Amino acid sequence: MQGFSGTRGKDVTLNERSLLHAQELIEQGRVLMDLRNTWGERQPSAAEENEFIRQHGFAEYAKWHLGIDDRHAENSKARYKFPFGDFKIIHRSALLAAKNRARQYGYSNIEDAVNRLLEMIESKEKHH
Repeated sequence: MQGFSGTRGKDVTLNERSLLHAQELIEQGRVLMDLRNTWGERQPSAAEENEFIRQHGFAEYAKWHLGIDDRHAENSKARYKFPFGDFKIIHRSALLAAKNRARQYGYSNIEDAVNRLLEMIESKEKHH
């Protein structure tokens, strides 16, 4: 993930709309329970991201990212950090990758949000 410089844990804020979007997807069961290290292979390519933005705009693109970096413009992919899905479903591997990266860079707000989402997924899995 590019662009994690600056004051530790201060540059990226939690995207509340994205968190709500993720919670809705979990409630709908739109989660892939993939393995921990598979996100690198499954995450959308730059071309797929660009096509999604072309079709749906940056507001929809933002809903798939838990972090917002206010140093970048709203119509810039660099503004949106910590993706958690492929624009259709949540990938558990993406959440695990986001959690590790958030911890590594000191973004406790993002790490806490990811932990809540993972707990929701685990709870939902137990009840099915």
